[in-house]
Amino acid sequence: MSLTIKKGKVRQKIPAHLRLARSGVHGYGLFARDFIPQESRIIEYVGERVTKAEALRREDQRLARLAAGGDGCVYVFIVNKRQDIDGRVPWNLARRINHSCAPNCEAQNIAGRIWIMALRDIAPGEELNYNYGFAYAEARDHPCRCGAKQCVGYIVEAPQRWRVKRALAAENK
Repeated sequence: MSLTIKKGKVRQKIPAHLRLARSGVHGYGLFARDFIPQESRIIEYVGERVTKAEALRREDQRLARLAAGGDGCVYVFIVNKRQDIDGRVPWNLARRINHSCAPNCEAQNIAGRIWIMALRDIAPGEELNYNYGFAYAEARDHPCRCGAKQCVGYIVEAPQRWRVKRALAAENK
């Protein structure tokens, strides 16, 4: 990871194989500038390492921001039973990767570090995305905008999509 300091702020330098641009899914996204082969490490998800208790406190703050009309994006990654990574820091460009129900990347925990890995070959110009995989109980809190064919309208881990479909069908009866 390369860091640059600009006007007193630490920022992660955009790797040469990526570019930051407006996304059709949400806000900004990271896009492949060059061909990225399957199984490549693309970028590390970095941030402040926090305890589970601190992560819960920050989640309460996030919900308060959302209720007040602010940013409700989730940037916390589970590392292990004791620690999480809060990626809501300016030097974490990986936080710009949007969710998709048909992802081309996945997040992998490799020796306590979170890496975004290519699930398949990624063409130049293609937006990077991965499945955020929220639990079924949290699905209603996270509407999905990915537009994938298999999207159920909410960000939920893939094995639980059938439950969301069933609940939505029951509501529409």
